[in-house]
Amino acid sequence: MTRSLNLLLLAAVVAIAGCSNISSSENRPSTLIPAKQLNLSPSLTIPAESLIAAGIVFLIIDPLAPNWKVDVESLGQRRFVIRMTMKRFITGGEGEIGPVLRRAAEKLRQEGGYTEYALIELTESIESRVPIAQRVAQGVIELR
Repeated sequence: MTRSLNLLLLAAVVAIAGCSNISSSENRPSTLIPAKQLNLSPSLTIPAESLIAAGIVFLIIDPLAPNWKVDVESLGQRRFVIRMTMKRFITGGEGEIGPVLRRAAEKLRQEGGYTEYALIELTESIESRVPIAQRVAQGVIELR
């Protein structure tokens, strides 16, 4: 859902980049994007390159996405592994592994109708991925 929202935003930025205060002139050729800047007022203009660059940066950083991606895999009847991957560009959230794991475990406990869960194993690390390293964590729980 977030990726499609970002693509829609990028398309809107590109469309807006083509908007400008266009006066009809016989000498100027008609093009799809007639101006190289967005004229917001007589004293404020934004170059199209800046708008496109801002859209691309927003798409890469994705500030609206959650800090952690959580994947759950069953290891048997009552055991589950919860894998958590932090997004690459963050503004905090390094200490959220515990609460994120507890929320995922609590959700599994409630959905399964169990009374409690036990944390069997928890590992944290940083994976050196291109172009930027990512914090990852993995927890194994048992429902009781």
